[in-house]
Amino acid sequence: MGTRSLTRVIPRQEGVAYDKGHKMVNKSIINMYQQHDGYPSYVGVKLAEFVKPIKIINGISGSVKMGEYANGVECFAAQIIQKFKKDVGHTYLQVCSGEPGESGEEYIYTLYPKIGEPTYMSIYDVYEKYVMFVGTADELIKKYKLREQSEDHKLNTV
Repeated sequence: MGTRSLTRVIPRQEGVAYDKGHKMVNKSIINMYQQHDGYPSYVGVKLAEFVKPIKIINGISGSVKMGEYANGVECFAAQIIQKFKKDVGHTYLQVCSGEPGESGEEYIYTLYPKIGEPTYMSIYDVYEKYVMFVGTADELIKKYKLREQSEDHKLNTV
């Protein structure tokens, strides 16, 4: 069985703290459940690498490219689904009651987009019951991609 994760997109707004997104299912635009590779150095980094370059705008004028722009947070959420849903199975959209871990997920990733600003992210460890990361996509990449490379280096030198 794989490492399961849940990804939420909650528009950044007053009264929504970055370290409470795992409890705010009622504010989420999507609940994307993934059955495999949900650990931060994989799904976390893949999410961060995807969302980092996206500029969230209000209105489309001229030529804009998917993956570079999103026309509001709802368009941003739809692009995340498009990126991760490639095959039958593995990735699902689901209704959640709001109880962390209800689908067996080990990590909950919450993305907080806002027009004209960088997207913030948090990672909640369901089993340990704590928020293990809050920051920008760039900060997540630096923290977890470097960790993975360091662990790979240790394995290759043993």
